[in-house]
Amino acid sequence: MEKIFKVYVYPDGDLPIAHDGPCKDIYSIEGRFLHEMEHGPGRFRTNDPNAAHVYFLPFSVTWMVKYLYTPLSYNLTPLKHFVSDYVRLISMRHPFWNTTRGADHFMLSCHDWVSSNSLFSFPTCFCFGFVWN
Repeated sequence: MEKIFKVYVYPDGDLPIAHDGPCKDIYSIEGRFLHEMEHGPGRFRTNDPNAAHVYFLPFSVTWMVKYLYTPLSYNLTPLKHFVSDYVRLISMRHPFWNTTRGADHFMLSCHDWVSSNSLFSFPTCFCFGFVWN
């Protein structure tokens, strides 16, 4: 499977929240994955969306929390709006979301934010993370 598995990374989104993530703190796995997908050797990445098995939504939940969340406010509305707007943009610009209603799409986050059902409640988006050794 490692020889044929391909991931398409959507080109949409702007820094600092999309296409970048932290690489030197407790949430560095998110930033490391984003960096490898964007700048790594490209073992799994494809630039041809038709050749992809899955589609990656390259936004950083860690940076969303840093730039959009007010600490101790418990108000997740800005984060929900970002994710909703991002998914809407992807679904309007790219036909691949609409083919499976997002079932073959994923995003990556550290466990303490992604598990919040109130934040990431895509009924049709399959979200999972990767673990590297």
